[in-house]
Amino acid sequence: MGDSIEQMAQTEALYRHVNEGIASAARRFEAGEAEFVCECSDVGCADRIVAPLDDYERVRGEPTTFLLVPGHEEPSVERVVRRAPTYAIVDKVESTMRRIVRRLDTRSRAEPDAT
Repeated sequence: MGDSIEQMAQTEALYRHVNEGIASAARRFEAGEAEFVCECSDVGCADRIVAPLDDYERVRGEPTTFLLVPGHEEPSVERVVRRAPTYAIVDKVESTMRRIVRRLDTRSRAEPDAT
């Protein structure tokens, strides 16, 4: 793993931010699916994933899960929790990475704290 955990998380959060815009536009046009960018930690990745909006929303429902092109997983920080033909859903398992992606999650920050 060449990049630091913080750099990896920042990259993933950036891709996730792009996908939020894609999902928003797709919902406005009442599309059932959209072409998302891979949310892996490779800053040079420009791969695309076609996925149903419902699946994207399930991924976004948990700040530690991400949508990746199959094979882009980083086993040192995440594990695959679901595979589909065009994408993999991963969950962060490394504790520092989990903490950082939770902090960077824009949806979590926008929701009032229930505690």
